[in-house]
This record gives sequence, C-alpha cells and structure tokens, in this order.
Amino acid sequence: MRAARKATILAALLALGFLAPARAQNEPKADTPEPPPPPPPVETVEPAWELPKETLDILRLRSEVYRDYAVRFICAETVRVAHYDASAEATSEKTQYFDYMLLREGADLKEYREIVKKRQKNKDNSDAAADGKKVDDEEQRFPPAFAWVFLFDSFYQPYFMFRNLGDRFEGFDWVHEIQFRGALPFTDGRDIREWEGTVLVDAVTHTPIEIRAEPTAQRERIRALFDRWSQGFNLVGVRLAPRPFGYRCRVVFGLRRDSLTFPTELRYDTFRATGPKQFVPWMASVRVYNDYKFFKTETTETPGGAVPQ
Repeated sequence: MRAARKATILAALLALGFLAPARAQNEPKADTPEPPPPPPPVETVEPAWELPKETLDILRLRSEVYRDYAVRFICAETVRVAHYDASAEATSEKTQYFDYMLLREGADLKEYREIVKKRQKNKDNSDAAADGKKVDDEEQRFPPAFAWVFLFDSFYQPYFMFRNLGDRFEGFDWVHEIQFRGALPFTDGRDIREWEGTVLVDAVTHTPIEIRAEPTAQRERIRALFDRWSQGFNLVGVRLAPRPFGYRCRVVFGLRRDSLTFPTELRYDTFRATGPKQFVPWMASVRVYNDYKFFKTETTETPGGAVPQ
C-alpha cells in the first residue's frame, strides 16, 4: 500500500516537472560546452629571392652615380682598433688618423683603390701628412667602406641575390629593407661579393643608409673550421690547424649630399669560435669618416640633414 502511494507521488512530481529523470552515467550534460578545435598550424613563408626589375634598375642607376663621385672627394679617417683576450676583456687599443681618398685603376678605370696618408704631429703641434699603413691593416679581412655603395651596380648585380623584407620608418627616414647574398666563397674578405646581410635603402633617394653583413654561409664555414681545428695536431697544448675566426660589419651612411649618402662610420668585428656555437670577441675596428671635401659639386654638404629634393 505504501509502495503504491510512493509510486503515485513520484509519478505526479515527474509530470509537474519537479524532478528530472535520471541521466545515464556516460551521457554528457547539456550545458557543458565542447572544447574548440585546435588552431591550424601557422606556416611561415619566407619572401622569394627576387626584386622587381623596375626596382633593380632604379637601384642600379643610383649606384652608378657614385662612380662619378668616387674620385671627387677627400675626407679624414679615424681608425680605432681594440684587441681582446680570452675573457673578452680589451687588452690594447690604438687610434690613428689618416687623410683618405680613392683612386681609379684597372684597364677600364672601374676599379678603386684606397689612398691613405697617415697624419702625424709636428713639433709645433700642427698636423702633417705622411705615407702610412692603416693600423693592423694586415689583419682586416673586410671590404673598404666606399665599396658598399656599388652593391647594386651593374657589375655586381649578377653576383647577388636580393629580396625585399618590407619597409618601415628608421628614425625620420622611410626605408626599404633588402636582404642580399653574395655568390663568391669567403677568401680574403675584401670583395663585397663574399658577403651577405641586409641594407636599409632610403625610399626616396634609393641610396644606402645602413648595411649589416657577414661572410656568406659563415655558420657553415665556422663549423667546418672548428671541426678541423679541434681535430688538428696538438703540439704541447697548441693546435697547428688555423683558428676558426668569424667576422661581421656595420656601415652607416650619415652624410647626405646631392641626393646621395656617403659612409660616416664603419665597424668591423672579428671573433673566434671556442665551441660549435660559442664565440669570444677577438678584435674590433671602428673607422669614422668626417671633414668631407667635394670637388666640382654644386650643393653644400649637410651631415645628418634632409635629403635634397
């Protein structure tokens, strides 16, 4: 009797909605949201190694204008070189001053050679010019500063690959960032075709503002040199194989004249590999170019000023 009354009461409550029917153990709750699907993997697509022909033509024409200016200026060059020990502490530093100019040479007069005159102090403390070699020049395996203005020259273009990395504002300059890669293997380092890196090009004048570079395929070269050095013959703690050195450079074009830019600072760093991925600084060379004097030009120089239109 009581069982019948309980059943009748339960049935009435269910009919009125006071009780919900029991859920199966594995049945999900209706108010539990399903987890969202994982996002698709992001694919990073590098830009192709190419520049529009119109862009290359403009850069080539601007680069070739420098050939007329290469022998129409002189300037002062300050060379500061620091050497480092194994603990990355500077052990010595030397500064010298030179008069700097370029000279055409070669059968077609399209090659340039740096002419430097070492400045010395006379007894009356005035400057005097004398023949001189740049400090530690035999240890420098880098292109001269002015060589980089010919990066897009008609002679050099076939030896390089270029690709656009976008444009942005660098300070007050609107610039295009272009990556380049030379085709020649690294030997003495004097030729820009042995280097790769990025160049910031003024979007208005199409002239370089800053270049950062290192020898082409430097990581692979250093790895091979280090393996050779580590496996070389060891004579009383001294390995006879060549030391594995690496290089990098930065060139700043801070002087504007006649809608062109000219190098004002050049920094070259030499470092030594102490492991497959470990390096210590070996030498740093900073060269500052100022006191430019131009010949047979119309406008006046404006270091750091706006580009003439």
